[in-house]
Amino acid sequence: MVKKYILSSVLIASVFANETIKLEGITVIARQDETLKVYLDPKSPIQPLPPLDGAGLLKSVPNFSVTRKGGSSGDPLFRGLGGSRLAITSDDSFLYGGCGGRMDPPTAYIFPNSYDRVVITKGPQSVIYPGIITGAVQFLRDDVYFQEPGAYGETGLTAGSFGRFDAFADVTAGAQFGYMRIEGMYNKQDDYKDGGKEKVHSEFERNSQTVQLGLTPNEYALAEFTYDRSRGRAAYADRMMDGSKFDKDAYKIKLSKDDISDTLKKVNFQYGYSYIDHVMDNYNLRENSMSFSASNPDRRTKSASLATDIAKGLAEIKIGIDWQSDEHRGRSANGMNKAAADAYKNKDRVTNQKANNIGVFAEANFKLTDEHLLVAGVRRDRSEVDYFTNGQKSKEQDFNLNAAFLRYEYYSGGFTYFGGVGFAQRAPDFWERNRNKALNKESNLELDAGILYKSDTLRGSFNVFASEIDDFILVYANTTYSNSANTAENIDARRYGFEGEAEWEFVKDYKLGFGAAYTYGKNKSGDKTLGQTPPLELKGSFGYDNGIVSAAILARYVAAKRKIAKGEGNIIGQDIAENGDFAVFSINGSWKINKNVSLFLGVDNIFDEKYSEFISKGSYDVSGYNQPASVQIHESGRQFWASVQGRF
Repeated sequence: MVKKYILSSVLIASVFANETIKLEGITVIARQDETLKVYLDPKSPIQPLPPLDGAGLLKSVPNFSVTRKGGSSGDPLFRGLGGSRLAITSDDSFLYGGCGGRMDPPTAYIFPNSYDRVVITKGPQSVIYPGIITGAVQFLRDDVYFQEPGAYGETGLTAGSFGRFDAFADVTAGAQFGYMRIEGMYNKQDDYKDGGKEKVHSEFERNSQTVQLGLTPNEYALAEFTYDRSRGRAAYADRMMDGSKFDKDAYKIKLSKDDISDTLKKVNFQYGYSYIDHVMDNYNLRENSMSFSASNPDRRTKSASLATDIAKGLAEIKIGIDWQSDEHRGRSANGMNKAAADAYKNKDRVTNQKANNIGVFAEANFKLTDEHLLVAGVRRDRSEVDYFTNGQKSKEQDFNLNAAFLRYEYYSGGFTYFGGVGFAQRAPDFWERNRNKALNKESNLELDAGILYKSDTLRGSFNVFASEIDDFILVYANTTYSNSANTAENIDARRYGFEGEAEWEFVKDYKLGFGAAYTYGKNKSGDKTLGQTPPLELKGSFGYDNGIVSAAILARYVAAKRKIAKGEGNIIGQDIAENGDFAVFSINGSWKINKNVSLFLGVDNIFDEKYSEFISKGSYDVSGYNQPASVQIHESGRQFWASVQGRF
């Protein structure tokens, strides 16, 4: 079966082979080219093979981790913080999941192959989005302009163990007046087995389509309409329900004009809309002979922004205003049979929360000299939340939020040295407000500093951070740890840590790679460990790549986690138990078949290690599976995979 998929993809890609385009090798160490920013190519094969969603892609970046819930829809955390503390956008538009239990984080609806770039900003070192507490992740598509009629695109297939199958195609065609881009993605996997050969309730199936239409009167003007659609389902090993429906429909309108004058470099307007329709139940994707239950939340998010880029002397300034409106509704049903639970379809949805946010910001680069750069930004937001009981407004909360940062950078030879301070505030999010309607806003003051180096044979980066978060919103697994009936409350927290990575071509075509990350978190109010803070992680790689053939081995070591805060954490999950250390090894190879087609092969977890991530959710006793309750869900065992990609 794997051979059939590979040969089919080679034939498809070869049909379009008419131009030499460099195909990158398999990514095992993330690429970082700027201060406190990481850049990823979302179309490059990545090892270990991730689920085809946004969270899996991020695991290649030091200090990113993903909570395991099943086979897909993992929740990403950076430096131990996720949820609304980590701003995640699709083409600069926010989208949010509908599930009150975080079945569907934003990355569950983001398919990396449909984007051209991923940009990660570390820490509160940007103000282009509200509430950047720990960082931001931007999934971006590039603007398109054709000087003459033409077309280009790419396609790929991936097949692997546990019934894994992915397919994607991305084609763009146009002329001087405009273009059309059409993308389609499909991926599925059956239940995987862990290193102990135990089957985990984890099957999933997703598909998405994107249509993008652009008008380009000239190379400096763009009017663009984008429609994103996705459908899916996923089984979960950590709870009593599965996601039998994950539907997303979203569109975006973009108007931009470049090089308007010597001073006014760009004006950009965007309007975005997303609608999430989600169903969770306990009978469509698992055996059930007891009570049948179904819940059908939906979420409608609207956003708009207007930004200008200004060049004045040695300064480059971005000034903007943005707005966001968010409404969450729900309906449910239960009974002794499937028909009784399916009756939710005949009920009206009832609004439970509405939220609005409007903000203004300014961010600027000041080039003092060729070696010295000063970067600064400031932001102000007004956030308003309405609560509803039985469809009637019952409570209102308002928050004034501030953010600012200042960073200095110095360039010397191949080195970049930097140091900065950032401050950011955020309002409690939908999931936290469900637990406590009287939470204060969260405020993070953070220092970031580090060094980057790049030469022909060596590149590397190392940065440290130290953070004080006032009114940190701590979430509890139950009321045992809380001072009230609420299961979330404000505390004060302290965090510090580092990320580092390097890649050295010690002999022509031979490279060594290394990555390390560590975060310390303390609950200052309780004088104990801050929950859901991952342990030390080390990565290493050794590879060969001559441009035609490549091979590499990847090693990942995660230290034991002995200091925990049982039952404490965030909206994604809470600490369950101590975790032992583990080491996982993987291997890969690639072959550029011709100038446009490449084949990639890999084996993840080659020694079939049985292990679990510290931050992963606790398992649920699903009928038909030998998985005891409240034990961290194990990761996949040995997995073989093959992928072929072609570009034209």
